[in-house]
Amino acid sequence: MKFDTNMTMLRKIIISFLVILTTCGLGLAQTYSDIIREYRYAAAGVYHPYHAGDLTDSKAPRGFKPFYISHFGRHGSRYLAHPESYEPLYDGAGKVADLLSEEGGKIVEQALQVADAHKGMYGELTPLGAREHYAIAQRMYNRFPSVFRSRQEVECCASTVRRCIISMANFAQGMDDCDPDLDFVFNTGDRYMAYIMKGNTHKEIKSYVRSHLGPLKRERCGYEKLFSRLFTDPEEAAARLGDPYKFALALYDAAAIAPDLDFLGVDLLQYFDIDELIAFAECDSDDMFAEVANSEEWGDFAMSPADDLLEDFIAKADAAILPDSGRAADLRFGHDTGLLPLTCLLGIREMGTKYPSETAHDNWNTYDRIPMGSNLQMVFYRNAAGKILVKLLYNEQETGIPAIEPYSGNYYEWETLRAWMASRVESARANLKK
Repeated sequence: MKFDTNMTMLRKIIISFLVILTTCGLGLAQTYSDIIREYRYAAAGVYHPYHAGDLTDSKAPRGFKPFYISHFGRHGSRYLAHPESYEPLYDGAGKVADLLSEEGGKIVEQALQVADAHKGMYGELTPLGAREHYAIAQRMYNRFPSVFRSRQEVECCASTVRRCIISMANFAQGMDDCDPDLDFVFNTGDRYMAYIMKGNTHKEIKSYVRSHLGPLKRERCGYEKLFSRLFTDPEEAAARLGDPYKFALALYDAAAIAPDLDFLGVDLLQYFDIDELIAFAECDSDDMFAEVANSEEWGDFAMSPADDLLEDFIAKADAAILPDSGRAADLRFGHDTGLLPLTCLLGIREMGTKYPSETAHDNWNTYDRIPMGSNLQMVFYRNAAGKILVKLLYNEQETGIPAIEPYSGNYYEWETLRAWMASRVESARANLKK
């Protein structure tokens, strides 16, 4: 399988920033606002293309070699999921066409180009999303080749949503191109969907986001400076639109998703005033944090639906560590709404701390934590005596669980980690009953 290696301007911008990120250590020590001021494309948040960062491995304790990997990955870069996202743009563009400035005409034309590219493709994986999973798979294989030298079985399970299935296919292709002798099994269906994307059963959370954070977003997110660039008469344009906020929001959504459609070569985020851009991005990040992450208001309930997924990690690891197992890897492909609760329930670094949802962006953001293609990998190591250690990777970077003591560095004894995981499953199920 071959992919086009030509990079658009946007991809070059993103890669250039990743060099800065790696060399300067930019991350969660800064607020989301600070990050966006240095790199405005971080405002794409949950829509930002995959970025792995530092892939350096610390040295494993002497005598330990990797033999098994358990994984969960969010689908890669995609199109927006819902046609209604662009309705205000399509409806409003004609109403204000005669008021557009020269620059405004260019901006709206590019936004409509992004919207038109979605026709017949809402929610589907983009070509960039396919390349992301192919590349993650190849890095996994080449980073831990000993896992696949003695074992060939790889089980892949996906959400029934097509973008996850196609992500799974591209991931498997990436591994197969490294080693054609691997033996793949592919699964999808309601049985797998039941734990890959169990879903949040607490209607109160969605009601809170809709009734509390929704009005707060409308209050915070200004568009006056954007409209001053778009229109020769911003006030008249706002009057004709009826609800100018919805028009601005549609433009922001088009700008945020455009990097995922890198074949278009469209860069809309450059046109937003930085403070207005920050407001949209922060509010979207806070909404996601409240719905499926670790907010002070809802965290215990938001992470609880990951109970069956975490139990699946335990069960499959128990089977894989048996001496006669040929399983090299268990690969799962789902959504951000599965991965975020899982990492919060596990208590992974930067995921285990609770923050008020309204100000979560001061400590946490979707750009860093859950871009397209985000993934959790548990890498299992064993020594000649049969002792098992586990290293956790989030977005391919070493991480840890502050609540439990590592054996050494970022390596945990499986017995200790397993007991912690089992206790978290029990805790989640107790919360689900409330």
